[in-house]
Amino acid sequence: MRVLQVNLQEGMNMEETVFEEAQETKVFDSVDVLVCGGGTAGMFAALASARHGADTFLIEQGGFLGGTATAYLVNPIPEMMGKGGLIQEFMDRMAEKGGYIKHDPSVVEYDFSLANTFDVEIFKSVALEMLVKAGVKILLHTFAVKPVVENDVIRGVIVENKSGRQAILARRVIDCTGDGDIAARSGAPYEKGRKKDGLMPSVSLLFHLHNDGPMEEMPAIPFGGIFLLHPVMMETAEKAGIDYSLPYDVAFLVPMPVSPGKLLINLAHVKNVDGTNAEDLTRAHITLREQIMEATELLRHHPYFKSTYVASTGTHIYIRETRRIMGEYCIVEEDVLQGKHFDDAVTSCRYMIDVHPLDESEVGRYDNHPPFDIPYRSLVPLKIDNLLMAGRCISSDRFAQSALRIGGTCMSTGEASGTAAALSIQENVRPREMDGTLVRQALEHRGVVIRPEKGATPEKCMF
Repeated sequence: MRVLQVNLQEGMNMEETVFEEAQETKVFDSVDVLVCGGGTAGMFAALASARHGADTFLIEQGGFLGGTATAYLVNPIPEMMGKGGLIQEFMDRMAEKGGYIKHDPSVVEYDFSLANTFDVEIFKSVALEMLVKAGVKILLHTFAVKPVVENDVIRGVIVENKSGRQAILARRVIDCTGDGDIAARSGAPYEKGRKKDGLMPSVSLLFHLHNDGPMEEMPAIPFGGIFLLHPVMMETAEKAGIDYSLPYDVAFLVPMPVSPGKLLINLAHVKNVDGTNAEDLTRAHITLREQIMEATELLRHHPYFKSTYVASTGTHIYIRETRRIMGEYCIVEEDVLQGKHFDDAVTSCRYMIDVHPLDESEVGRYDNHPPFDIPYRSLVPLKIDNLLMAGRCISSDRFAQSALRIGGTCMSTGEASGTAAALSIQENVRPREMDGTLVRQALEHRGVVIRPEKGATPEKCMF
C-alpha cells in the first residue's frame, strides 16, 4: 500500500517536501521495444520496430497519435517528399483516404506550402490503422514518468494512467517524448537552450479558422509557399482604429485544400517559456489563447473575414526546443551549412536553420543550404545503454536542432531508431555497439531514400 507521510506546518514554504515510501509496481508487460511518445517520431519508430519483427509497445499521453501534426496542428509538414519507406507508405495511405493530395515534387517550388498540407483527422486515423495492423501494442492517455535503470542500462519505464502506476519492461527503449524526458531522467547528459542564459525559442499555439471566402480573393500576401497575414492585420487595425500589437512579426496562414474552409494560422507566440516547466506552459497557454481570440476579433473587421470563427486550436503548445540529449555524435551548425555526409547516415535534412531570435544578437533565419546527413550515432545517447532517441531531442547544437526539428525529419529519425532497436536485438548487440551502416542498409532495403535526388523534393524549403 502506498503511504504518503506529510508533516504540514503553518506557514510552510515551497521548500517543504513530501516523503513517499518505497512501493512495488506491477509489471504490465515485457516487450522487445518500448517507444515513449506517439508523435511524428514515435509513431514511425514503433511502426518500423514492429515491421522489423520486434514485439513493440507504444505509449502516448494523448488520446491519439501524431504529436506536432495533430495535437499541435503543425501543417504543412516539410521534409516528407522523396523519403520513401514508411513515410511514403503513410502519405499514400492518407491520399487514398482523401487526407492528402499527392503532387509531383519536381513541380512544387516550396516544401513548406499547400503541397504538403493534410487533413488532421485522417492523419490520426491512418496512424492508428497502420500501427494496429503492424501489431504494435498501444496505450493512450498514458504518461512515461520514470525510467527503470540499473548500472546505466535502461530496463523499462514506469508509466501512469487511469489504471494507476505500472511498469513496462523492454530490451530497448526509444525516447520520442520531444523533450527527452526519459533520457534525461535516466541520467543521459543533455543541453537546454542557448549557452549564455538557457533561454529557448518562442512557443506557439496554432489554430484553424473557418472561412468560406474564395481563395482567389484572400487578402493575405503569398510569400515563399505561405500567405503573410501581418500586413492585412495591421492595415485592418489602423482602419478600424484598434490599438493592436502583433505577437509574431511573421504571422501567416496556410489554406487546407483537403479540409475546405479551414485556414491554418501561425500567429500566437510567447517568448521566455521553458517547455519542461508546467508553470511556464500554463502561463503561456493562457496568454496564447487570449492572443488567438484577440486576433480573430480583429480579422472580423476585414470584409473577407467578417464571418470567420475559430474552428479548432492545438491541444498542446508548439514547443520548438527544450532538451537536446547528447549522443555519440553531436550535429552542429557547420554540418548543416556544409551539407555534411556520414557513412552511417539514416536520413538527410534540407530544411533551413530556423532559430526564432530571442533578441537582436541572433539571426532569425538562414538561407537554404545543401542537405545534411543525420548519422545513426546522433540517435544513441551518451552514458545510458539500450536507449535510443528520435525527434527534436536528438544530439545536436541548437542551430542544427532548429533545422532538424521539422516534422518530416522527425518521422525519418523515428523510422531509423525503430529499425535500429529491432536490429540490435536481432544482432545481439547494444545500440551503442551497432554498426550504423547496418542500420542504413536495413532502411534502404525497406525503400528508404537517405539522400533524395534533385527533383524528388521541392526546389526550396521556404522563402
